[in-house]
Amino acid sequence: MSIRHLLLNVSLLTVSAQAYVVQPGDTLFSIARRAGVSVAELQRLNNLGDTALKVGQNITLPGEAVSPSLPPPTTPLLPTSPLPSASLPTLTCGPAVTAPAPSVPLPAVVTGKVSFYATVYDPGTMTSGQAYAIGPANVVMPLASTYKPTVLWAALRDVDAGRLKLNTPLTTTEANRSIEDYTPGTNPLLKLAHRAIEESENTAADILHRTVGTERVATLVSRLSPCTNVLLTTKTFWAAQAGMLPDLIPATDHATLLGAAAQYQGLAPAERLAFASRLNAASLKVSAPVLLQQLDLYFGGSTYDPSFDTAFQNTSTARAFTDLTAALYLRSGLKPQTRQIMREIMAKGCCHPKKAPFTYTYWGSKAGSGWRLLNLTGYVELPDGRALAYTYLNHESNTLDAEEMEEQIVPVTNWIGAVLGQLSK
Repeated sequence: MSIRHLLLNVSLLTVSAQAYVVQPGDTLFSIARRAGVSVAELQRLNNLGDTALKVGQNITLPGEAVSPSLPPPTTPLLPTSPLPSASLPTLTCGPAVTAPAPSVPLPAVVTGKVSFYATVYDPGTMTSGQAYAIGPANVVMPLASTYKPTVLWAALRDVDAGRLKLNTPLTTTEANRSIEDYTPGTNPLLKLAHRAIEESENTAADILHRTVGTERVATLVSRLSPCTNVLLTTKTFWAAQAGMLPDLIPATDHATLLGAAAQYQGLAPAERLAFASRLNAASLKVSAPVLLQQLDLYFGGSTYDPSFDTAFQNTSTARAFTDLTAALYLRSGLKPQTRQIMREIMAKGCCHPKKAPFTYTYWGSKAGSGWRLLNLTGYVELPDGRALAYTYLNHESNTLDAEEMEEQIVPVTNWIGAVLGQLSK
């Protein structure tokens, strides 16, 4: 049996309802969700005073079965043979977009590939009207931190469903923390939700992602946007690229990582989701400070390839993510309270112009930046009831340093304001 078929078969196994063994990456929330019971019920059955679990711990379940996490691998699951080509091919999703380019030129500081899409929506029907586009708006590109609103939305969906509460305590540990600044200790879910968007905190977003669960986040997002893939936490996709998950993603040199990236990118959806779950679990063993140091070496070294960003990071297209952004506001499925919470949090996200050339009543936004990439996305409501949404994806910039990429946020944000001003007329 091939390792690919083994991966699928293992993911479909079930265990005894009375003897589930905690696997790496499991949380009490994820086990309860898969078993179809509440966290409180599991705590009662197992005499647990809190939600902390240890790998190898036995959990008594009241249901019939629960899908186990995949066991730790002993050998790489992706082949290490190099590919004949020097880079991964460009992928597209959805039909080609026909829309004029805005008359406002991009800021001179922008280099590399740009895919941009902005349009006007009828809030009642979600139909789009006039639109502007730059580049192929159906090309698949990395999202960087612009994917985080989808995790916020998924967490609020779980609050509405009773799986989580706004005051659910979530603890930051050395295992689940990501790179850059983070919120230490135990904090309520709502605080981490704010931090994930307002400060673009990687750790807060990762904890929310792990709490909701890899499969649930991916499924919720794909239902609204089949061209959008949200599978990995920030710590995971950075660790995969930087060669810090060698048991799963061999990365000894460019050719080897190219082969692994191609195999991961080419997995069927169910296989890729199962493998992503394994990657997310494995990244808990990675030290965030060491990872940050390794990333600087990776992006400045011979192993780096911009196509790996698209292979390993969460992805979408400019058109698909614009439609998804509008749907998160207009077709979110959230209850009034959680919908208002999401609007308040997103209104404090980065970034919109300090002085836009048009009048608006609401603007929710999120930026994402990294080595050679900068993304900006948002949703705007106009006084006449119409809505605007946009996605700006810039990849393979000549600017390598992540902090220098952030310096482009202000001029690009002002450019977006000018473009939306044209659409709002």
